[in-house]
Amino acid sequence: TLCGNEQALATAEKMAAWTGKYLNPISDEQWAKMQMVEHGGMNESLFNLYALTGKEQYLALARRFEHKKFFDPLAERKDELKGLHANTNIPKVIGAARGYELTGDQRYHDIADYFWHQVVAQRTYCTGGTSNGESWQGDPGQLADQLGEAAEECCCGYNMMKLTRHIFSWTGEPGAMDYYERTLFNSRLGTQDTDGMKMYYLSLMPGLWKTFGRHFDAFWCCTGTGSEEFAKLGDSIYFHDEQGLYVNLFIASELNWPEKKVTVVQKTRFPEEEGTTLTVRSAAPMKMPVHIRVPYWATQGVTVSINGKKQDAASTPSSYLALERTWNDGDQIQIAMPMSLHLAPIPDDRTLQAAMYGPLVLAGRLGTKGLTHELTYGPLGPDESRPLPVPAIVASGDSPDWLEPVKGQPLVFQTIAQRSGLELAPFYQLFDERYTVYWKVNRKNA
Repeated sequence: TLCGNEQALATAEKMAAWTGKYLNPISDEQWAKMQMVEHGGMNESLFNLYALTGKEQYLALARRFEHKKFFDPLAERKDELKGLHANTNIPKVIGAARGYELTGDQRYHDIADYFWHQVVAQRTYCTGGTSNGESWQGDPGQLADQLGEAAEECCCGYNMMKLTRHIFSWTGEPGAMDYYERTLFNSRLGTQDTDGMKMYYLSLMPGLWKTFGRHFDAFWCCTGTGSEEFAKLGDSIYFHDEQGLYVNLFIASELNWPEKKVTVVQKTRFPEEEGTTLTVRSAAPMKMPVHIRVPYWATQGVTVSINGKKQDAASTPSSYLALERTWNDGDQIQIAMPMSLHLAPIPDDRTLQAAMYGPLVLAGRLGTKGLTHELTYGPLGPDESRPLPVPAIVASGDSPDWLEPVKGQPLVFQTIAQRSGLELAPFYQLFDERYTVYWKVNRKNA
């Protein structure tokens, strides 16, 4: 689909033919047992092959890969995810989403929609990631006891972002892109080191550190996923419908939209810069709505100017602000989005809190004591027997009043009025050091 390579398509069709021939004599009872073993997104691949060729046998084969034992509760809006391997099952739901888009089967829609909303609302950490030890080990909303050395698996964040693209394309739901942004900046960025090594587990256990693979003897599923996702960072910055453009993410980029004969250039240093500038390039005047995402964290208001003139445009957090006018070549849209500190408590224990600045999770820097190259490169995750004690925070309530910015260091903060002075920085910036994402916060005595 990307290169128009006919040989690649022929190869994929032969692989599908082999798969169909292999499955033909297998009974439904036998197949149900076999599906308990990880088989990933085979349904998505076969739905996509059907979309490319229009051949009904690929549609039938995609439906054969429907995992009924997993899908049936989701179709009934029941969360029976406890104990299941997370990244075995997320790709199956992506396949259901693709199946809905190609067939209109409402059951597939309901499966994907319920699963996405349930995982995001009930089984997701402040980073946007999910799982512990590769599985959903608790009941919905039970996360306080899941902050282990193997929470979260990197592949899960990547695949949840893939699913989010489908959900957003159906609904235009601003919360979907709020989640996408949160996961991109906190769960996915910062999982590749300067030599290109990838992570398996992004540990959330306080006092541990990030671990990476090695070139020849330590690489995993997340190594391949990481290679794929770091080539796709342009995904989802922009969407469009028949009328206009949706600006979802604030990332320096250039969009060429040949059908509309328009180019949009986005210049920004976000998140260091709390805003962005869009420049329209068009050979002729063009009327088109431009929808700017107002993030959930933009509680201080958003200011929009066009060619330097401030616009009377009301904004609500977690919404889209529509700018509809005739655009001329060189028109500029300037957007200011002040960020502020806020807290993200664990749902089932509000005394466990993460500090955030805008969409960014801030991690406490705990030094490098005891760390070696061997502890950082090679293991699946950090050694849980080697944590570092993390001091509790004393605060007046659910307010980040225990933090203040460090002068001259963008996005860096420090604790105030605490027994131990610590520095916090965006999680994605931390390498080769211990950290904590979640803090135990005790209330001050009145």
